[in-house]
Amino acid sequence: MVGQKSPVDRGRRLLVVSALMTLGLPRALCATSSVETAFPATISHVFGDTIISAPPKRIVTLGWGGEDALIALGTIPIGMPRYDQFESGILPWVERELGEAKPVLFSQSEIDFEGIAVLKPDAILAVRTNIDINDWRRLNSIAPTVAYRSGPLQADWQEITQLAGLCLGKPDLAKTRIQQAKSRLQELSAAHPNISGKTFVFGSYFPGSSSLGVYLPADLRVSTLMDLGLQISPQVEALAESNSGKIGTSVSLEQLDNVETDLLIVWFPPGAKGELERQSLFQSYAPVRKGGFIALDDPISMWVTSNPSVLSIPYGFPDFVSRLSKAIVLTEQPTP
Repeated sequence: MVGQKSPVDRGRRLLVVSALMTLGLPRALCATSSVETAFPATISHVFGDTIISAPPKRIVTLGWGGEDALIALGTIPIGMPRYDQFESGILPWVERELGEAKPVLFSQSEIDFEGIAVLKPDAILAVRTNIDINDWRRLNSIAPTVAYRSGPLQADWQEITQLAGLCLGKPDLAKTRIQQAKSRLQELSAAHPNISGKTFVFGSYFPGSSSLGVYLPADLRVSTLMDLGLQISPQVEALAESNSGKIGTSVSLEQLDNVETDLLIVWFPPGAKGELERQSLFQSYAPVRKGGFIALDDPISMWVTSNPSVLSIPYGFPDFVSRLSKAIVLTEQPTP
């Protein structure tokens, strides 16, 4: 996470992915959807063009949301990263969608080029990653590799789904899945009108730290909450201007009072939440005092909110948005 070792930026090559449920559609319906466009397909991205000669059936995903998009479009990946927070190494909403399939799980710490090559993939989807040109060339020598168009770790769930659709030859189905997820966000916003226009900060905290990681609008956590009608804190917006091209920065606990917000959303690794909550600087911070603090300290809520996708939005956002709404109610109660 921001300014710390985390599920987002633990090392230069952090590659994390997730796959969830299929937007309420029967798995068989997704799996039988036909290819919409002719092959070979040429897909442009930051490192150039990738040519996929035929509809790929064996795909390895690298980067957040890759599996989500593929499963929603009817394809289960043959390889994806392991999530150590879960006993099986697989996100619960992914596991229930896999059926009898058993994708190979890769460590998140670095790219396992040799392990990927052994699987003999037809294509590699590496959209929400921070791979560089050398990584891409090496992956592309194994199988046609589609990278990001935006920037390292900056691809949002819409870009991921779009590129997955192009990779599979199903761009129209990808547009449908994107629109379904957008509609779900709109429904949640309409169901909880009190969150509209409220300001928020999304951050992270690690044991022993003297600062709070703060995500910027380039990060998909922030952009997805803005799609709900929430507004980023003006001070975080200012931080984004001085941190161009970055997904996050940090703010010292001594400076927290300078960041005005209605809601403070923070995810924690095990054991970190209690440490932060015991600090007087944190206790005196306005959104904490008023009830606008939302802690994400369990693996499910952390990954649902940190990895918005066409599948995680319908799966976990109803509970999350309900928590946001309840927190706003608390902040608007008269101060004793």
